[in-house]
Amino acid sequence: MPRLLLVSSLFLLLPSCLLVNEQAQPSAGFGLVAASQYNFRGMVNNEKGVVQADMTVSLPTAWENGQLTFGVWSNFDLSSDVGDAWFPEGHAGEPSEIDFLLQYDETYRGFDVQSGIISYALQNPDDFPFAAERGETKEFFLQLGRALPLELYSLLRFNYDFDEVDGLYVNGAVSREFSINDKLTASGEIGLAYSDDSSSEWVYGLEESGLADLRLKAATNYLYDAHTTLEASLNYATILDDDLSDWFDQIGIESDNFWITLGARWGY
Repeated sequence: MPRLLLVSSLFLLLPSCLLVNEQAQPSAGFGLVAASQYNFRGMVNNEKGVVQADMTVSLPTAWENGQLTFGVWSNFDLSSDVGDAWFPEGHAGEPSEIDFLLQYDETYRGFDVQSGIISYALQNPDDFPFAAERGETKEFFLQLGRALPLELYSLLRFNYDFDEVDGLYVNGAVSREFSINDKLTASGEIGLAYSDDSSSEWVYGLEESGLADLRLKAATNYLYDAHTTLEASLNYATILDDDLSDWFDQIGIESDNFWITLGARWGY
């Protein structure tokens, strides 16, 4: 399966890199979010509040209706105290993680297909309290999305870490969006993930394969003007695997978590 994901990702990315239209007009997006917690795949990375910023630049390609996107995302700790969490303490106002993205989007036979590479760069690799060094690593990802009856939308996403971890994380989700008026929308999503031994060891600190995190999300988006969207969300995540949940108890990190986000996004 990991090799299949790698081949599929390269197959989808290479045409996009070669066939960007010379007359293509790029689009840019910027986001800024304040979150009461940074939760990654069910693991509490920071319990005391963070600010997250991202920037993307997208180009349409000459390959059907494809789009090539380059992006960067960062997480900033708001205080030196991260609480009962995975990330190291003592880095208030500093980026604790910076990620880089190369992504290709395409619609094929009714499926929304995303494929690409994410480079994760944890900024304090030697200071993790519950694990050995955690620095840079990279994942290929392949995501398939499709509309369902009752205005539902489904997705299945495979993340294969081909660098430091050699691990697989699979996430499935179903969501629905509700239009309240011409400016305000609401949405709900439920997701469930599987993590293999290697992926669990890297993210959670324990070699254990099985169902990882169950997630619920309720969100609202408000179109403030032609370029600005205001966002808010209420999130919940819990660890389903018994051994992983027991491990969270041993290291003193909560395996059932609620958090909220407030933010804005600008598009041009």
